[in-house]
Amino acid sequence: MPNYRPRLRAANFRIFDLLEKMKARGDEVGNSANELPKIWGNFVEWCDANLAGQLSLAPAARKGIKNAEFEDVETVARCINWLATECREWRKKGGDGSLREVIVEDGIRNSPCGGDEYDVDWQGRRYTADWHVKNGGNTRDPKRCLRIYYFWEPNSQQIVVTDMPAHRRTRMS
Repeated sequence: MPNYRPRLRAANFRIFDLLEKMKARGDEVGNSANELPKIWGNFVEWCDANLAGQLSLAPAARKGIKNAEFEDVETVARCINWLATECREWRKKGGDGSLREVIVEDGIRNSPCGGDEYDVDWQGRRYTADWHVKNGGNTRDPKRCLRIYYFWEPNSQQIVVTDMPAHRRTRMS
């Protein structure tokens, strides 16, 4: 089986380089608010088309989106966009603890998973999903409870969303 990792890493760095050059020229890079998906049926395609090289959805996240009950799809898209842009930039600069309890938008913050962190396999390696974007309130109602679990993948320099949009069952829940 051929080793795809060096080629994938080179492709990701090339994408990053091109995006940086576009930004330097003043071109708009990424998504504008009017491009956000409004229904779950468009969400995966939106992520794949607009956030490639910045954020990837793991299989469990894709499955969660397919069965999502959370009602505010645009809010989730803004949170995912925050992960792909601001959170990713902090991570690239070595920021980790500085992301603790950062406000993503009103009522939604970025937090470590704490006792709810879990291991996940991604592209032949084992990682720990140790962060999540979450809304406030103490509800598990999947229509109102938002959780986006993720980890930072340093080789590709991207955020990998491991599960979403509902609260997952863990040893703490």
